[in-house]
Amino acid sequence: MMQAWAADDSGAGQQENGLTDPAKTDIESKQEHEPDLSFDEKLSTLEESVTRHPLNREILYKILAHCTEERLLSDLERYVASCPEFRGATQNPHHMALTLKDAYGLELIERDQEGCEITPERKLGLNEDELDDLVDTQSFRSTEVGSRFVELHHPQARLIELLDLAPERASTYRELLEFILETPRSYPQIETLLQGKPVLEAFIDGERIVMQPSVFVDELERSGALVWDGTWNLTKEGTEFLRDLQEKQSV
Repeated sequence: MMQAWAADDSGAGQQENGLTDPAKTDIESKQEHEPDLSFDEKLSTLEESVTRHPLNREILYKILAHCTEERLLSDLERYVASCPEFRGATQNPHHMALTLKDAYGLELIERDQEGCEITPERKLGLNEDELDDLVDTQSFRSTEVGSRFVELHHPQARLIELLDLAPERASTYRELLEFILETPRSYPQIETLLQGKPVLEAFIDGERIVMQPSVFVDELERSGALVWDGTWNLTKEGTEFLRDLQEKQSV
């Protein structure tokens, strides 16, 4: 079962440049001391690692999806830098890739100048300078655990889960997606669209609560349908999901 990609705005430990390099994590220590984890245990470790980094979460997912084929570190860094979500990230691309490696989601592949993979046996007895001379390139590739995580957390799956959890909001989610599909929108425009709708009202313990329109935006963003890039935009997956909804309801 997927862990909820809940919002977390704590921001603890972030530097102003947004490229914090955290100290060694509990997950890394766990990997060192429990090398024989089962597949499900490794998947759980990866889930924990990704969901505990809310500002990096979508980029971490995209790295795993991008690395279904082996990717040179330089290529991966360019790809991540091109993603709008990276503007709010708290780690640089290389560190995020290493975070995923430590959580069983990626494997690090080192190659020599001839393109041959460098095995641990080839490193035996070499000093630091000799190791530096041996390694010509570094690349990353998703493990079976990482590929399974991508499948479980594909935006389509997250959006289906979102609508299943709150079917009374489904028509409003669709209306909002269609509104943004027309043209990228500012939050005030979204606020105007949703303001006063009955779906924003909820009763908790008999008390009437009025939700802010930002709740819908946040949920669609965490589901991979929306991305902030100066304005709110539909992602490719969000557009595809909306098209599927429209087709199913037109039949």
